[in-house]
Amino acid sequence: MNALPLDLTADVVGGWLQLPGSASAELIGSVGFGFVCIDQQHGLIGDDALLPMAQALDSTGTPVVVRVTGNEAGAIGRALDRGAAAVIVPMVDTAADAARAVAACHYPPRGGRSYGPTRAAWSPGRPDPLCIVMAETLAAVEALPDIAAVEGLDAVFVGPSDLAFSAGLPPSAQVDDPGYERLLRDVVSACRARNLPVGIYCASPAHVHRFRALGFTFFALMSEAAMLRGAALAHLADSRQDAAGR
Repeated sequence: MNALPLDLTADVVGGWLQLPGSASAELIGSVGFGFVCIDQQHGLIGDDALLPMAQALDSTGTPVVVRVTGNEAGAIGRALDRGAAAVIVPMVDTAADAARAVAACHYPPRGGRSYGPTRAAWSPGRPDPLCIVMAETLAAVEALPDIAAVEGLDAVFVGPSDLAFSAGLPPSAQVDDPGYERLLRDVVSACRARNLPVGIYCASPAHVHRFRALGFTFFALMSEAAMLRGAALAHLADSRQDAAGR
């Protein structure tokens, strides 16, 4: 099991998995991403698929991050018991929400996580898991100075589409909308004030460059599902081009 610490401060680009399967996890892990996130919230990945996918990523030396289904101790504990180096906890709007997520990541007396001698216990000296909370609503952005001050919080991660929806904007606002950019700058500013890493999901490499320029420190590229569908559409279009011109 991978026991290397996950550093989110060093301009890290990660991968994203939405489809169940250890082979696809191993394939994406072999690319060289700084981490790979297994998405249980909006992906199709249940707990039974999570373990072999985590094992496959471990075989490539890639830190495993899991976006859990919600801010719930059971979901967080199951991901960590299966060997996640970090969890991304969605829908965190207040400091109290963030404190609850942090507590679920750690055993007493630091937190309230239940101990079980499962996979996480098979690697003595394994680093403590990281707790990453999502900022994806206007309420979260407004509360971010308080959220970032929660003891034990390790990073903040922006859900860009949900944040746009919360602000009454289309997802395309991520590209060049000034109001949306101000929201992102507010997030970065609150995290910088606490020396907290701040990441964001990116729909393309161009988004990585844009958000890096705004001060984000870690990034998750589009999912393997989005990459696969985009490549399939492009190859199909290219295959039909000559026939359409005849």
